[in-house]
Amino acid sequence: MAGIKPPIGFEHFPLDIETVPAGRRFGRIYGSAFPDPLGFGKTPSRFSDPRRRDAANRFGVLYLGETLKVCFLEAVLRDRRDGLSGDLPIEEKEIYSRRYAEIETITELSLVDLRDDHAIRMGVPTDVVKSSRQSLARSWSLAFHEHKSLPDGIIYPSRLNGHTNIAVFGRAVSKLAPARVVPLIGASGLARVISDLRVSLVDFP
Repeated sequence: MAGIKPPIGFEHFPLDIETVPAGRRFGRIYGSAFPDPLGFGKTPSRFSDPRRRDAANRFGVLYLGETLKVCFLEAVLRDRRDGLSGDLPIEEKEIYSRRYAEIETITELSLVDLRDDHAIRMGVPTDVVKSSRQSLARSWSLAFHEHKSLPDGIIYPSRLNGHTNIAVFGRAVSKLAPARVVPLIGASGLARVISDLRVSLVDFP
């Protein structure tokens, strides 16, 4: 089903929904230059609004991860290790210029579930789950956003390590609140993450 966009009438099709209860925590790594741990933009991203219209009329997406490791992979490392073995040097200032926030659900979230075989049941192409074609993923994200059930976002596996991520639509960000914010360098477990991923911090001249 690669390349297939949402069919006509998809807004009436049943969705596989995961309900995340209040009190659940996720993480987020973001630049220290931005004061709001819940701030988000509308620039192109995996599940962003694909429509060409004024930014005020497009929906935004806030991305969170279930573990510090997946947050580090998605926000810092990404594809930089592709084709490289051994330790990967990363400039220290990249770590010191970021914060890590624990974000808590204060109201339950209803999320379209793309994990396991849920995507197959909904007819969602594997390219959307694997993020191998972002333009296609955005088309499906728009279809989810416009669905009559009005889900709060998407829950999906990271393409980098399989850990769970969530993409919260802008209309549902009010259901979240920052529970704890620390400099990334002081985040509990960061040393283990850096060791596991074979990253070395260096102070480049």
